[in-house]
Amino acid sequence: MKETIKNMAAYEAELPVAEVKATYGVSHVARLSANESPYGPSPKVGPAIRDVSDDVLGFYPDGQATALRQAVAKLEQVNPDSLVFGAGADELIELLTRVILTPNDNVIVPNPTFGEYAMHAQIEQATTKSIPVNQDTGHVDFDAMFDAVDEHTTMVWLANPNNPTGVFETRSDILSFLQKLPQSVVLVVDEAYYDFVDQIDATVIRDVKDYPNLVVLRTLSKAYGLANLRIGYGVMQEPLYQVMQAVRLPYNLNTYQITGSVAALSDQLYLQSVVAKVRSEREKFEQFLTKHQFKYYQSQTNFLWIKVGDAKRVGEALLSEGYQINDRLNAEWIRIALGTVSDNEGMQRILLRKF
Repeated sequence: MKETIKNMAAYEAELPVAEVKATYGVSHVARLSANESPYGPSPKVGPAIRDVSDDVLGFYPDGQATALRQAVAKLEQVNPDSLVFGAGADELIELLTRVILTPNDNVIVPNPTFGEYAMHAQIEQATTKSIPVNQDTGHVDFDAMFDAVDEHTTMVWLANPNNPTGVFETRSDILSFLQKLPQSVVLVVDEAYYDFVDQIDATVIRDVKDYPNLVVLRTLSKAYGLANLRIGYGVMQEPLYQVMQAVRLPYNLNTYQITGSVAALSDQLYLQSVVAKVRSEREKFEQFLTKHQFKYYQSQTNFLWIKVGDAKRVGEALLSEGYQINDRLNAEWIRIALGTVSDNEGMQRILLRKF
């Protein structure tokens, strides 16, 4: 066994809804801990999956996910032969670190950010340099990140907007940073929450063709409401593209995943309606936080990062009334995914009682 992973802790998942109801005696549980969509997927998804013939069960699926590849390429205006698909963006994070990192390499990440970047670096026996975000605004310190690059640096991770802070970095700032990086350093921009951004020029996905050391990741788990289907994709250039295709498992997406995803992507009107609801609720919740003098970072996602003092105490208070949020990421901050109007108002009432 690798020494670097002997003491690695397993991922701590949320309590099942049934267990929360039984433990706390609540009839309604709002699951707002994993940044899932309370609105679910497009109504086109279920029928499309149900229409798949049982005959497919005895055969392997399309190993190139051709229908999904064509749908994403058309929607995002990227080369279909630059797309690598995975079971969620998580699989692509795993594969990228496996392909790029060797022992004694290092990766650079903002702090805080999505924990899987450092976890997979640890598995590959690389080290992680964590660069604190601006404490006042939550923005990434690009100068400090660049200063951390050395001869052993092979990857830089940037979730944009960032998770758990929700803070968005502009395309121009990202490209300015990228242009300073050595070409031997791969910048991975994880745009899992891109759809919720209300600013122009919000993505670098179409810049991949101009930078061989730029990779962009996307997921259908968030705005598209397909967390259970596990669909992610990456956009990248050669030679990384061909190597990633070679090391990923064959047939890593089944027919139901492919069919459901294509249906979801075809319904952009539904996506826009979900995003509009989330943006509206985000604005109202931030107005509440400002009015009552909570410290938080301006979010461009479907969640909020709020300083509450004792995260576990506040998390338990919310859970006891049926609101399941994430209190595991920081001792003083909680991450709340935006729910329905009634759920958000209910959480606000509890926050007021506890402060």
